Amino acid sequence: MPDTIEPVEAERFAPGTYGCHEALHMAHVLAELVDDRLCGHPAVRLVPEWKALADQAATALQDLYQAIGARHLDT
Repeated sequence: MPDTIEPVEAERFAPGTYGCHEALHMAHVLAELVDDRLCGHPAVRLVPEWKALADQAATALQDLYQAIGARHLDT
C-alpha cells in the first residue's frame, strides 16, 4: 500500500470521521482476536519466544487502539 494519502481520503478518514471510527473499531477487534486466539493458543504458549512475540503484537494493537481513540474522540 502506498504511504501517501489522497486529499479525498484524508477528508474521509481524518480523526472525528466515521472512517476513523472504523479504524478504531478494527484496532479493538484485532487486539481482542490476537489476545484471545493467538496469545492463548496452546502452540504459542508452549514456546516462550512465540508467546513473547504474540504478547508484543497484542500490546501494540492495544496501544494503537488507545492512540486512535485519544485523537479521534478529542475532535
